[in-house]
Amino acid sequence: MKIRAIIVDDEPLARSRMKDLLAEHADIEIVAECANGQQACNTVEQLKPDLMFLDVQMPRMTGIKLVQLLGATELPLVVFVTAHDGFAVEAFDTRAVDYLLKPVRPERLSRALDRVRDQLAAIHEEPAGKLTPDSSGPPRQISRLMAKANDRVVFVKIEQIDWIESAGNYVIVHVGEERHIIRETMASLERGLPPAEFVRLNRSFIANISRIGQLKSQGPGNYYAVLQGGKRVNVTVGLRELEQKLRFAS
Repeated sequence: MKIRAIIVDDEPLARSRMKDLLAEHADIEIVAECANGQQACNTVEQLKPDLMFLDVQMPRMTGIKLVQLLGATELPLVVFVTAHDGFAVEAFDTRAVDYLLKPVRPERLSRALDRVRDQLAAIHEEPAGKLTPDSSGPPRQISRLMAKANDRVVFVKIEQIDWIESAGNYVIVHVGEERHIIRETMASLERGLPPAEFVRLNRSFIANISRIGQLKSQGPGNYYAVLQGGKRVNVTVGLRELEQKLRFAS
């Protein structure tokens, strides 16, 4: 399957370099190049690419602002490309698949593309709104997660987790005011979470059931969950099944 990609960078040489690197990967088809965020926004709306290689720092509209503008419904998979490493956490907050530093090395790009392929395969294989994963045999039971924090390792107890967001082949685990980035896919992590305590609200978001305070309608057939602290999350899972989980958890 061809992966239709666009390159967004205000520097022509950087676009050319990325195009040359991607030419070594037969399944990547470059369908457009964009020099700024507005061009990219229009191109994404028109061409609906699978993947976007996106420079972080661009005049007028940064790459992160572009991702926020497009929103979840229009956004293709994103690999950020930048000369600076200070935007990593903010980039992964936008659920980017990967974060490449310039000058991009071919072997590092290959690893990023492997993550893109894995995520596209997961998107096509897993039905939207799936609350619990299929498994062949009993799932492993997780009691805590291990996260690296600078030069130390932090252990996070499952019951402490408020919610979990997908960021490509990483997840961002929220515990109060703390955020922990862990190298694991959402699908893999979900298999080990206790289903009586956690629920998948949409493809990119798992919540601790005890942290869900309300379900509210935002139009016919559209709902969002309100978590403790006021965070709102769109719900794309079956509402009846979600209500049943919330009822039994109360």
